[in-house]
Amino acid sequence: MSHLQGPGTDQPLDDTQTPRVDPSGDSTPPPRQSTPQSDDPPVEPTGDDSQDKPNWLHSISLLLTGQTLSLFGSSVVGYAVIWYITLKTGSGWQYAVMFVAANLAMAVTTIPGGVWADRYWRKALMIGSDAFVAVFTLILALVILAGYEQLWLVIVVLCLRGFATGVQSPALMAAIPQLVPTSKLLRVNSVNSALQALIFVAAPALAAVLLVTLPLGVILLIDVTTALIGISCTIAVKIPRLTNAAIIPGGFKGYLSHMGEAAKYVWAILPLRRAGFLMVMMLTFVMPPVQMAPVIVVRLFGSEQWKLAIAEILWSVGMVLGGVILAVWGGLKNRMTLIMITSAIWGVLSIGLGLSGSIWVFSIIMLLYGTSLPGFQTAAMTSVQEIVPERLLGRTMGFINLIGYSAIPLGMAMMGPLADIVNIRALTIGCGILGLVIIGLTSLDRGPASKLYAPTRD
Repeated sequence: MSHLQGPGTDQPLDDTQTPRVDPSGDSTPPPRQSTPQSDDPPVEPTGDDSQDKPNWLHSISLLLTGQTLSLFGSSVVGYAVIWYITLKTGSGWQYAVMFVAANLAMAVTTIPGGVWADRYWRKALMIGSDAFVAVFTLILALVILAGYEQLWLVIVVLCLRGFATGVQSPALMAAIPQLVPTSKLLRVNSVNSALQALIFVAAPALAAVLLVTLPLGVILLIDVTTALIGISCTIAVKIPRLTNAAIIPGGFKGYLSHMGEAAKYVWAILPLRRAGFLMVMMLTFVMPPVQMAPVIVVRLFGSEQWKLAIAEILWSVGMVLGGVILAVWGGLKNRMTLIMITSAIWGVLSIGLGLSGSIWVFSIIMLLYGTSLPGFQTAAMTSVQEIVPERLLGRTMGFINLIGYSAIPLGMAMMGPLADIVNIRALTIGCGILGLVIIGLTSLDRGPASKLYAPTRD
C-alpha cells in the first residue's frame, strides 16, 4: 500500500500546513491555514489531489487486484479446511474452536498491526503478511499430503493466518489514501467492498467443488499461489515509505502512548465519535439477526437446503450490488447523513425479517439488507480516511477492525442463547426496533445534520 504522498515520492509530510477541524462537528473544516489557529486536532489536507497522483488508477487497480486474489485464495482455503474437518469429525465443538481461533487471532493483532502500519513501511507489512501466510500454509499442505492430519496443527496454522490478517488489513486500508485522490476514495472503497462481497459468494461454492475433487493438501496450495500473486502485484506498486519527522516513542509505554494518540484524536471529533458509536450499536444489536439467518430460516420456513442457500446468496449478491451502486453514485458529501439513513434502513429491514411470511419475502429483505450494507461501512471507512492524518491512520484502522471483530461476535453471543428461550420472530423484530430507537436518540442532537465532510483545501 502507499502513503500520504503521491506514488513514487519520498517527501516527508509537512504537519505545519494542515487545516484544523472543529471537534464539535458543527461546521465543515475550514480552509487550509498556514499556521495553527487553535488546539483542535489537525487534519491532513485532502482536497482533490488528482494532479498529485496522476497514475493513481493504475496503482490502485494493481494493488487491489493482487490483494483481492490473495483474499480469494485465503477464503477458499479457509472454507475448505473448516468444512473438511467438520465433515470428517462431525464435531460441532471442533468447528467452533477453529472459527473462534481464527477470529480471535485477528482481533489480537489488529491493534498492534495498526501501530506498525504507522511506524513502518506499509508495503513491506503487506508483502510480509502474504509471505507469512504462504509459508505456513505450504508447510501445512506438505504435512497433510504426507498423511499427517491433526486438528491442533490446523488450529495453529489458522491462528497464524489470523495474526497475519490482523497486520495486513490496517496497512492496506491506511495505504489506499496514499494512492487514491480524496475525491475518488469513496468510489474506490465501494469497488473494494463489492469485490470482497463477490468473494463471499464465490469462495464457498469453489471450496465445496474442490473438496469433492481434490485432496485437502492440494487445495491448500491454491492459497500459496494466490499469495505469491498478491506479493508480485504489491511489489510492482510504488508505495512511499513513512517519512514523518515525529519521533517514534520507544518501549511498551511509548507503544501505549502511540495507540492513545490516535484514540484521543478521533475522540475529539464529534462526528467521528458518533459514527463509531453507531457502528458499535448497529453491529452489536441490529446485525445479529442477519448473521443468524440460517437459524431463522430453519425455524420459520423449514430446513430444505435451497432455502438456506437462497437467503445467503441474495445477501451476498446484495452486498455486491450495493458496492457497485455506491461506486457509480459516489454517495452523499455529508457521510454522516448516509451513515444514519443506512442505520435506520437496517432497523426497518430487521423488523421486516421478523415479519416475513415466506422464504421469498425473507430472501428479498436479505437482498435489500446486503445492498444497504456498503452505505454504512464504506461511508464510515471513507470518512476516517478523509479526516484522520496519515500518521494516525493505521492505528485508527486497527481500532475499527477491532470493533468489527468483537462487536458482531458479542451480539451473536447475546442473541444466540436468547433465540433458544425467546420467540425468534419477536427477537428479530426487537432488534430492529432497538436500532430505530438508537437512531432516534442519536438524531435528537442534530442527527444527520452533523457534519462529516472531507476537509477541503484552497
